Amino acid sequence: MIKHIHTDTTSVNFLKLEERIFEVNDSSLCKVEEFKDLLLQLSKQKSSTLIMATGGSKVVAYYLQLVLERIGLTGNICEVIEPRDYFYKPNKEMFSNLVVVSTSGNTNGVQDALINFSGQKYLICEQAIDKDCFVVSWANELYEKEKSFISLASSLCPITLLLDGVEALNLPYSHSIQDINYKIKKLLECSSKKIDSLSFDFCQTQLFHILSGYDTKVSSSALESNLVEAGIGIPIIHDKGSFCHGRSNLLFQNPESVVFYLEHQRKELDDMLLYYIDKEYANVSVFDTEEIHDSIYWKEYYLLLQMYFLSKKIANDKNMELTQPEYNPRLVKNFYEFKGVM
Repeated sequence: MIKHIHTDTTSVNFLKLEERIFEVNDSSLCKVEEFKDLLLQLSKQKSSTLIMATGGSKVVAYYLQLVLERIGLTGNICEVIEPRDYFYKPNKEMFSNLVVVSTSGNTNGVQDALINFSGQKYLICEQAIDKDCFVVSWANELYEKEKSFISLASSLCPITLLLDGVEALNLPYSHSIQDINYKIKKLLECSSKKIDSLSFDFCQTQLFHILSGYDTKVSSSALESNLVEAGIGIPIIHDKGSFCHGRSNLLFQNPESVVFYLEHQRKELDDMLLYYIDKEYANVSVFDTEEIHDSIYWKEYYLLLQMYFLSKKIANDKNMELTQPEYNPRLVKNFYEFKGVM
């Protein structure tokens, strides 16, 4: 087991996170218009969209799904799949659009899917590359490339531009990029303070229950991906409804584990779950967005930021690296570089 030496430490990457977001979110470099055009093309008619992504890029895919299902008069049908799923999905030709989210643009399976798909094809990637499809890149000449084993800026930067695109579509209510960046700065500060205020020490925790739902899929998937890819712990995402049908027994059998409860709007189900879980177990933390009164796009962005800072705290408590973790070089290299048939 060795350190991933080609990356920067967690402290460095978090220190530069705000700067990297603002570098990408520069109004003079037209990236906002590219993402606005992407959303316009995908939403201008009632059409179905497959969104392909893996690893940390799935966080971006879920955010794009969140947007596409809500914009326009009726929203759009969307489904997020892994690259391998594409080759086993029998009804893929029933979809009008394929959007691939891949930082490099060369993830195994991506090229074949972009060649074989018969509908409209799009690629969201870091650097502009030559592909036979509509390519939207999020990096620019200002951006300092992130060196991280997991996705921080490489998830948050394209998500920020998607947020910009949604704001730009709502012309009467749109915010300037300067206003958006100011708001993001405040949310970064609030997220950091909220996580710093947690008194619980996660140094001995191995199992993490994440109670989530359709409205918090972006944030819960980010936390799960971070903890798994850095080898920090064992996170399990529970749908709140499914937790009422037997999944609570895992918590019963592992009372030393912790519960992270994610929510945007408190419903009767939330009240009931929190009431009984709190009575039986001490290690319950609720993460919400009640202090901001904005659209779901902003709320889920804020909760996503909280999950990144929570990932950082868990790693720090365990004296482990989040963005420069130890890993098995033989496995990681061979798995990551595999280009064979899936």
